[in-house]
Amino acid sequence: MPKPNGYSSRSSGAIFAALIKWSVAMWMLAFATIISSSKSEVPADTWLCKNDIEVWCTLNDGCDAKNADETTPMSIAASRDGEFSVCAYTGCWEGDTRITQNAGRIMWAADDVPFSTQPDGFRTNITLMIIEHEGVGFVRAGSIASPLVCLPRAIDQE
Repeated sequence: MPKPNGYSSRSSGAIFAALIKWSVAMWMLAFATIISSSKSEVPADTWLCKNDIEVWCTLNDGCDAKNADETTPMSIAASRDGEFSVCAYTGCWEGDTRITQNAGRIMWAADDVPFSTQPDGFRTNITLMIIEHEGVGFVRAGSIASPLVCLPRAIDQE
């Protein structure tokens, strides 16, 4: 017997089933989009970097890469609010500066930055540059001038 609105119970069931299929398809599409999206599409709040080699450069002597067994591991963190930490040896050069951004490159530069374990001595100028889409960077701290590998981190991933 037909319903008053003109639809049979069979056509209502078909519409309901189609809506369920559509909802499932939309959830699957949303999930696939989230899974396949690149983390580089969302700007990082903080970058964490490390060096695989250590390079020292001076105007008079040029540049010299240290042997792998002589490389000092560095740990570097820098954020979009301008804070940075360049750690090596027994402490860190820490500071905050205004960052510069241009075409996917971010740069932190600060002068006369104190070393955490010797704040009155061992001060140096720091330059840190990161190419966002490549995850590659460069740090200059005193005579250290080393390439870096950097990973982006959002605030909620720290």
